[in-house]
Amino acid sequence: MEIARVRDADPNDAARIADIGKAAVPETYRDIVDPLVLRNIVEQSYSIKALRTCIAGCREAPDAHFIVAEMDDQVVGFLHYDCEGPEPELHRIYIEPALKRRGIGSALLLELRERLPVGSSYILMVVSANLPAVSFYRRHGFVEEATVDGPKYMSEHMGVSFPTGARPAPALVLRYTKSSAG
Repeated sequence: MEIARVRDADPNDAARIADIGKAAVPETYRDIVDPLVLRNIVEQSYSIKALRTCIAGCREAPDAHFIVAEMDDQVVGFLHYDCEGPEPELHRIYIEPALKRRGIGSALLLELRERLPVGSSYILMVVSANLPAVSFYRRHGFVEEATVDGPKYMSEHMGVSFPTGARPAPALVLRYTKSSAG
């Protein structure tokens, strides 16, 4: 199975993206993030309505991207990037759990980089204990900028609310700057 294409997401992709998010987020963060935090992320970020709204907004904004990777005409991964907050940010990138380590995440990142001008810079937040993701981002040229509490960061920067008393989750803010080499 090879990636057939990477393309802009369409609001009709929302159900498939929701399925991937609802599977990938809990699997990725099981045992490293408070289960209450995970539940809130999935409920608030992966409802079909929320995804359709986000995808439609990205299609209308010139500096936002919600892209998907397909294999055999089925969405198998996605990436969401925008410039709405204090600075450009890669908000999420997830792959169908059974298809990890097949180059899908790299293909999504490369597509985003192709779309950005030389010299552009953006950040992302990743839970420190998610060692495979931290390693993936470092291999792709991201450098550490700050250490934060993941749920607090998501609440302040992404509008996700969490229950009082949710355990902190140490996280890293990583930065990528596109050079002339890409």
